[in-house]
Amino acid sequence: MADQTTTMKALVYRGPGEKEWTDVPKPTIQKSSDAIVKVLKTTICGTDLHILKGDVPAVTNGRILGHEGVGVIEEVGTGVNNFKKGDRVLISCITSCGKCDNCKKLNFRRVKCVASPCGVKT
Repeated sequence: MADQTTTMKALVYRGPGEKEWTDVPKPTIQKSSDAIVKVLKTTICGTDLHILKGDVPAVTNGRILGHEGVGVIEEVGTGVNNFKKGDRVLISCITSCGKCDNCKKLNFRRVKCVASPCGVKT
């Protein structure tokens, strides 16, 4: 049995039609804008189905699947001001900084979030 203080369970893509429920290292804060969320509930979405079929070539063997859910924040980076440990959060597939004009207008589709630290195009 894996050490539960340093590992977690994850659904890992192993190629078209192949997946594995396995122990992986727990994530760590890499950038000041990061947050670590313990997922409490999640579900599969259309993107996951396309990945599992092999329709998304950018997703290669070893990718941890899952990008939507509900959870509790376990840790935040030094640049995170709006959330703290213990906050319950919704993990959405839509990325928003909440600060730039597009995000304030709730215009999340096909625009670049200029204030996003990673410059994510949603």
